[in-house]
Amino acid sequence: MKKRIICFGLGKIYQAFLSLYDDSRAEITALSDNDPAKWTQPGVMEPSQIKGTEFDFIVITSAYFVEIKEQLRGYGIEESRILNFYDLYKNLMIKSDYEILDLLKDNVPVSYKYEKEIGEIKDIQEKSLFLNAKIYADAVQDKRLRSLEEAEFQVYSQFGEDGIIQWLIHNVAIDNKTFIEFGVEDYTEANTRFLLMNNNWSGLVMDGSEANMKRLNSWDYLWKYDLMAVAAFITKDNINQIILDAGFQGDIGILSIDLDGNDWWILNAIECVSPRILICEYNNIFGNEKKVTVPYDAEFVRAKKHYSNLYWGCSIAAFRGWAKENGYYYMGSNSAGNNAFFVRRDCIEPEKVPADADEFIESRYRESRDEKGNLTYLRGIDRLKCIRSMEVFEIETGCIDTITNIYHV
Repeated sequence: MKKRIICFGLGKIYQAFLSLYDDSRAEITALSDNDPAKWTQPGVMEPSQIKGTEFDFIVITSAYFVEIKEQLRGYGIEESRILNFYDLYKNLMIKSDYEILDLLKDNVPVSYKYEKEIGEIKDIQEKSLFLNAKIYADAVQDKRLRSLEEAEFQVYSQFGEDGIIQWLIHNVAIDNKTFIEFGVEDYTEANTRFLLMNNNWSGLVMDGSEANMKRLNSWDYLWKYDLMAVAAFITKDNINQIILDAGFQGDIGILSIDLDGNDWWILNAIECVSPRILICEYNNIFGNEKKVTVPYDAEFVRAKKHYSNLYWGCSIAAFRGWAKENGYYYMGSNSAGNNAFFVRRDCIEPEKVPADADEFIESRYRESRDEKGNLTYLRGIDRLKCIRSMEVFEIETGCIDTITNIYHV
């Protein structure tokens, strides 16, 4: 009897799953995704509806396995019925008695005899993706942009940062083709991975999880690239020494900061490098006017500070204030409204700053959660109201106050 499976996640990983999927042993009965825009597509259900659906397994075809697994457990779904496509992919085995790997016996819904063949398919898909990205990057590299959105495309970045970076490195004078990126998890999804692989830059990446860095250091193709991976929980007291110990100092090409916590404080603490391009993830719900950040806490962990997952980082205004004081142009943010891009003033012609760089883009992603960890999909001002009792540091006054008092919510 065929096993009934639900695929959760409809991006590139899902497409890879379909190329290996064997419908003689398993049947995809439904699809789901956390992106509301996909819920109107045929066969796609909202995650909250999965519990009432008949199925044998849910295969998570997304890079966010841990988060989605916890989300599904919050709906009351047993962990034994939640499968990770990455694990299935890595644990393929050659069977001597039959050709098709049976989901019933092995939890592997694929039909290839040899791991080598599967690896070749993955390589072809990746090369095709790279070729398309190169074609688009070449088409816009000399274009004067009204906004960075015009250059966006996604290969390994979360949103359109890969394309923006390609446009920037073509238009910014860069002598030292090196990068540093914080908060990369296992580097599966990162701002600088396409840069590393496509442009052969050298880099340092860091994450607070030793397991994440261990996975990165076991990457089969790591030998091809000049990449150093360091497991470290970053504070403003240790950041400079970590960078120096890794052999980076002075002028560098790109610094990308994504810590989901003390981002503004860490940026202010960095003295050992001077990036020509600076990428900072900001908390969009803090708006465009207030220069605020979460108070510094050397042990800050986003998920522990507030159950909603909304209390972290700083406003775009806080980063823009730093940039102005330190000689950087604000180039604008991505269309998702979570990553801001800055360029050192001595490295780019002023007329290349996008005309609409100052336009604030309110984020549309909805990542709020309830006390049980379930997504609540809050929008607009409701996100700020959810954390109104929390405190933020006002950079201009040097005072700490509640979000209620500062934003009048």
